[in-house]
Amino acid sequence: MKKWLFPGILCIAVVVGVAVYQRMADGPDRGGALVDWRLLGEMDYITGKSTAELMALDGKTVRIPGFMVPLEDEQRQVVEFLLVPSSQACIHVPAPPPNQMVYVKMKKGVPAMQGPIWLYGTLKLVTKKSMYGDASFEITGEGVEPYK
Repeated sequence: MKKWLFPGILCIAVVVGVAVYQRMADGPDRGGALVDWRLLGEMDYITGKSTAELMALDGKTVRIPGFMVPLEDEQRQVVEFLLVPSSQACIHVPAPPPNQMVYVKMKKGVPAMQGPIWLYGTLKLVTKKSMYGDASFEITGEGVEPYK
């Protein structure tokens, strides 16, 4: 019995380690559906038509990676910003297409972040206008954290 104890513990440790690694590789999970930019790109911003998969996420809690483009002068606590898929978006002309920009209104201010982030919140399929261009989506933000 004792000779099987160490191999058994080792097997359990490996299984737990693999599960933790896979969860971390998917990014943090706060209960929201993972949304990627390819899915958002399926929104036809000219006609306003969405795929069934995208429409199913309307009003749901989601998590999405991206880059923050603040829409306010206050840099310490940002409440409104655009989430974009790359760090170069919105600092050039023309702006990205609306289906590649998400307007974010946080429930409470968050620090401005320069690198990639995870955004958590409730997704709405609605066009929002900003000084940087139109966005086909709006998220009521619950939280942000650095993308790791």
